[in-house]
Amino acid sequence: MLRLSGTAAIVSALSACTNGTKSVAGSTSPARPASTTMTTGSPRSSAATGVATATAPPSTPSRAPSSTVANGPRTLDQLAGAVSGGLKRRGQAGYDAAALLYNPRFGRQPGPRAIAACRTGADVAACVRFAAAGATNLRIRNGGHSYGGWSSGPGLVADLAAMKSVTFDARTMTATVGAGARLADVYGALAAHGVAIGAGSCPTVGVTGLTLGGGVGVLSRAYGLTCDQVRAFAVVTADGTAHTVDAHTQPELFWALRGGGGGLAAVTSVTFAVRRAPTIVRFFLQWPWSRAADVLAAWQEWTAGAPRELWSTCKLLADPGSGLTATVAGTWIGSGSVDRVLAALLRRLPAPRFSSRHTDSYGATMAAEAGCAGLDPNQCVTHALTPGSRLPFAATSSIVAKALPAAGVAAAVEAVANSMDVAPGVLVEAGISFDALGGAVADVGPGDTAFPWRSALALVQHTATWRSSAAGHDPAPFDGFVRAARKSLAPWTGSSAYVNYADASIANFATAYWGSNLSRLRTVKRAVDPHGVFGFPQSVPL
Repeated sequence: MLRLSGTAAIVSALSACTNGTKSVAGSTSPARPASTTMTTGSPRSSAATGVATATAPPSTPSRAPSSTVANGPRTLDQLAGAVSGGLKRRGQAGYDAAALLYNPRFGRQPGPRAIAACRTGADVAACVRFAAAGATNLRIRNGGHSYGGWSSGPGLVADLAAMKSVTFDARTMTATVGAGARLADVYGALAAHGVAIGAGSCPTVGVTGLTLGGGVGVLSRAYGLTCDQVRAFAVVTADGTAHTVDAHTQPELFWALRGGGGGLAAVTSVTFAVRRAPTIVRFFLQWPWSRAADVLAAWQEWTAGAPRELWSTCKLLADPGSGLTATVAGTWIGSGSVDRVLAALLRRLPAPRFSSRHTDSYGATMAAEAGCAGLDPNQCVTHALTPGSRLPFAATSSIVAKALPAAGVAAAVEAVANSMDVAPGVLVEAGISFDALGGAVADVGPGDTAFPWRSALALVQHTATWRSSAAGHDPAPFDGFVRAARKSLAPWTGSSAYVNYADASIANFATAYWGSNLSRLRTVKRAVDPHGVFGFPQSVPL
């Protein structure tokens, strides 16, 4: 998830995605006039993603049935008749494939009672009513990339993979995206119309889940977080009714859905503001490990003052096969040469031992970022979801509010160097990725959406992957590395973390994810989901 695909792709590690080649790996939306509908994406895959730092997710707190839910199905047989795509139940043909999580480490996790193949907002509403009336645990699965494995659970999974339409409205410059669409689907559809949004890199990540947590990507400094580009959500609330939520209609829920993570309502589509697709320059620079501290220190100073048209990531990587490296990679959509901008970094450092630039269209760039250069969206998703393309991994995160001092830089370098001793013969790669914030991200106030880390310098991800053939290997050594790496930065980062990189080991997770926005989020949660219909172990607490 952290390395390059050869030298052409920049692996941003913005959402967990691995593959065997180590490359970066129908809705209830508001009516929109003068639109063109593009249904894109791959056939239903068996890849709901769970990427976490726990072998099995904690149990979901129990809840009482809702007394306000409208009449709905009360048995699984009734629900099967109410959901247009039907149900897969334990023991039935196709259930095992449908229950698989993307991360092979969760292969031993018990599957749900049933998986509902939702095709419409009405299907989602039927699942919500069933769960609310019967006190059944409900998980909404979009792309499935839950770092905690929480896109599955012991009760009912509402799988929205078939809800992947992308509708572009040229008059309003908006695109309405079905809740099950994956990033590869969205990028391919938008690029066909010459428009763009800023979001993550992994092709199989669901755009809805990414957006609900905030959404960091390779255009974040120019476009803002993915949630900043949202104009409306179509949702089903815990009483089983459908709503359009925007800045004027249910504004508190609209606020909470932009950064509050899942667990507030079932989103069935998202309407984004789009802009004309840019030409993008990708760059990659690599230095020997002996200069790792210098690279990170220089990158911090440089990125703080870089123009917003430039996004970058600094990675400290450990690979038992090729050793330790320090890299800086990123994208440029500004006018003039990227070399002029890079010069401010390069004059602080010795010449890199490897350097590259690639200029391409938005669609081609996002495909390359995903490790899918030359593939269409269907091929990209299919490739990324093959068993050989998925590696088990562990992850956690930190938030760097301001540049780390020399001691913090040294701590990060030491943590990555120590990872070379983690599970010899099994470890594929470990490292720390510092992904730049700032620019348009900081234009929005920390309380204007539920995502609180607006003024931070960088989002940090600590990761470790191991061989897929060893998927049954004890994950403890890898969990131990990522958590130790996070702890090593705690004197400067505190307990802060990113909700989309959920870590089951964070005890005070709600404060870590939402900081000063937690109280307001809890108020919204109690108003829209008082019985915890959408609750999971690290959703907004009641």
